[in-house]
Amino acid sequence: MKVELDLKLIKSFRLEEIPLGVDSKGKIPNQPNPKLINGKPNPDFASSYIVWDAHQSAPPGFGVRVAGKKTYVIRRKVNGKSIMPTVGNVADFPKIEDARKKAATLALAMLETGKNPNEEAKKIAASEFTLGMCFERYTNHLTTRAKKRAGPETLKVVSRVVKRFKEWGWDTKKVKDITHEEIKKKFEEGKATLTANEQRFRWASAAVNWNIDREKFDAIGAGRKPGLTHNPFEILVIDQAYRSQEELDKQREAQSVRNPLQPSKSLGPFLEAAWSKRLSNDNETGVHFILLMLLLGCRKSEHAKWVWREFLDETSKADGTSVKNTSHVNLEGNEFYGPYVFFYKTKNGRNHRLPLGPMTVQLLKLRQEAAAKESIERGFHRSRKFVFPAKNKASQ
Repeated sequence: MKVELDLKLIKSFRLEEIPLGVDSKGKIPNQPNPKLINGKPNPDFASSYIVWDAHQSAPPGFGVRVAGKKTYVIRRKVNGKSIMPTVGNVADFPKIEDARKKAATLALAMLETGKNPNEEAKKIAASEFTLGMCFERYTNHLTTRAKKRAGPETLKVVSRVVKRFKEWGWDTKKVKDITHEEIKKKFEEGKATLTANEQRFRWASAAVNWNIDREKFDAIGAGRKPGLTHNPFEILVIDQAYRSQEELDKQREAQSVRNPLQPSKSLGPFLEAAWSKRLSNDNETGVHFILLMLLLGCRKSEHAKWVWREFLDETSKADGTSVKNTSHVNLEGNEFYGPYVFFYKTKNGRNHRLPLGPMTVQLLKLRQEAAAKESIERGFHRSRKFVFPAKNKASQ
């Protein structure tokens, strides 16, 4: 179909209906495009269709493809080969005139080179990857991959790492232009904070390695050579600049870090000190939070979002919460379990149900009374469902 396109007309196009052309009355009748017919797949279902632009200012072969999204395209036949690159998403062009101008530029590039300009741009982009681009693509992978997506804590760490590289001006540096010497120099300069320094460069190395692996597949699919093949951060591994596990253990022992609280020497006095502070300076929620974290051995990100079981339904509410997809506390238990806490999607991506002992149950009962009182006194009625209601209204 060919018709003079404008944004109003483009917005009216739907994949469920295929336009048949302009009739004698100037209207555009549609043909149904159902996925199913009588509950069975429709063999004639079109996953996309193109409407060509008949406007006098449109370059020949310019049109809009209607699929899951609407995109502008430009088609040219060069040396007997049909080339049709994407101009861009319709939503990215406030005016259709801008899309026509870009399409005309792409058409000239196709006629001059005989190649798809978008594919050529990808080749250049791969070899011109900056460290910032590598982190952006890698972070997107961490948050969208099918298995074990990165949680908020991991993303916070990556964000801190990226921020530091930005401070150095490395985010705009091409990976291929980052030398081994400057990497080793920066690594040495950061040894005052050993753990953070090593973490920073390990994340950079991981981000670049992922982009190298992805670029190999993209290059094979496009029938070209990979544009990104070398990871300069690997020099730190080759030079054995990172501490070994044995060195880490010795340093932690010498600095008394990661040592567990000892029941007779440190745990008892700590619990007594914390408990004595619960009624002063509005510390009760914080003290309960710390004690429950110690008793259950969980991460702060895992129990901070607890909800009381009685506020959850078996099926999802309007806000999407339910007993199956929300971390919660059940002090009553059910026909199968006694009192328990339920952790939804822990660090390994799986749910975890943990039975509660008498001391934890008693502490949670005190917490339930205190949380209800706090919510009412502060007027945070929406926070009533949370085990640890926030002090700030904007947080709930």
